[in-house]
Amino acid sequence: MSKRETSSVQSIDRAIAILRSFSLQNPERGVNELSRELGLHRSTVSRLTLALAQGGLLSRNPETGKYRLGVDLIGLAAQVASYIDIREVARPILRELVQNCQETANLSVLDAGQVVNLEQFIPPNYQVKNIGWVGRRMDLHASAAGRVLLAYMPEDRIERHVHARLERYTPATMTDPDALRQSLRVIRERGFAVVEEELEAGLNVIAAPVFDHKGQAVAAVSIAGPAYRVTPAVFHELAGQLRQSADAISRRLGYRGGDSTASDNE
Repeated sequence: MSKRETSSVQSIDRAIAILRSFSLQNPERGVNELSRELGLHRSTVSRLTLALAQGGLLSRNPETGKYRLGVDLIGLAAQVASYIDIREVARPILRELVQNCQETANLSVLDAGQVVNLEQFIPPNYQVKNIGWVGRRMDLHASAAGRVLLAYMPEDRIERHVHARLERYTPATMTDPDALRQSLRVIRERGFAVVEEELEAGLNVIAAPVFDHKGQAVAAVSIAGPAYRVTPAVFHELAGQLRQSADAISRRLGYRGGDSTASDNE
């Protein structure tokens, strides 16, 4: 690679670093701020931000002199969002999760007021029945995937579900509205849900949310297994692996962290 080519690649890398520095917490950045954060000379940052602004990828606030992401990115992002299939994104990550935890993993989404399984991966050593199946529909309050997605809904929709008839599937099913509200608060605090034998006797499930580029909870990934093997003693370890997988899927959907907003899907 020639010296000129190396310089061009370096400029591209630096421009990418500038674009990635913007977030929900830091939507507006100044040249001096970017220079300090990225370790680049001020003149370099000034030149690159100007070029990005001329290309529509950044816009400059005339009142503050700082930059924001440009509106042209909306069109580019829309093109990406139009062909992203969450199942394609999740499959390799879920396969790896199953290899690591040796339990069944599911990908689920909201549909018509219930949660439905889109994908399932079962470890070859444990061909266990009654773990769920692709296409299975479950009530939100009684399933880990449903409950974790319920937790990130707007408050009015949460109340709608809480006040609905909460069907009891097993003696352990949570049917008390106040207990369910408290459970949802805990889920939001720790980032995952645990359901112990509430949907099926002998089945324990842990679920974590998947966020899209808008910060909305659009899916849930879960680990399911028999209660004698997926015990409270391993909940913390499995939840850690699960959240890493959910975070990896979220990042591939364009999520960049920050305050997540409630999902508008149902």
